[in-house]
Amino acid sequence: VARGEIVAIVGESGSGKSLTALSTLKLLPGNAVVTGEIHFNGTRISTHSDAEMATLRGNRIGMIFQEPMTALNPLHTVDRQIIEPFCVHHHCARDSAEATEKLRTLMEVVGLSHLIPRGKLYPHQLSGGERQRAMIAMAIACDPDLLIADEPTTALDVTLQRQILELLRNLQRTRGMGMIFITHDLLTVRAIADRVVVMKDGAIVESGETEAIFTAAKHPYTQML
Repeated sequence: VARGEIVAIVGESGSGKSLTALSTLKLLPGNAVVTGEIHFNGTRISTHSDAEMATLRGNRIGMIFQEPMTALNPLHTVDRQIIEPFCVHHHCARDSAEATEKLRTLMEVVGLSHLIPRGKLYPHQLSGGERQRAMIAMAIACDPDLLIADEPTTALDVTLQRQILELLRNLQRTRGMGMIFITHDLLTVRAIADRVVVMKDGAIVESGETEAIFTAAKHPYTQML
């Protein structure tokens, strides 16, 4: 994934899309058998220790998980969760002036400025779209080089999907981030991705520029999709 590029990973459920994303940040269970290598900014990170990975997760590599209602902690307020990655990696207190200003900026960037006057809110007090925007704010809090979006619009209605996709695309362009976009929605892929990787049964069966994949797919599975 090049800086400023959006690469979509597509395939049916169980094809290995999310597994691949989780392996990038070493978030798979401890008994998982992983082979191959992962390189980030010229450094092989697949052999990093947990402490070394902790400096990357939420900092240089951000991730938006599939379902915000289960990814967000129900016991903590949303504002605390949004600003936590920034405070951890920038070593500042959550109530510091720096953190307060950063939180306001993040909420404005992702379209949650209307929540600021309402004070501290818990995830269940937000709508589905607001929770997704909060997840995006967390993922970009430290201005990552790479953003991994794992089916970020699956649980949303069509109107909200369009809004979230436009938000992600604008953030990616203005910040120059590389993005891995995981989805089974091919219409979304054609609208947002520069390059497409097609997976089936845990393996890549085809990859290429988006238009080439859509107009001249070579593999029978891609053609079927």
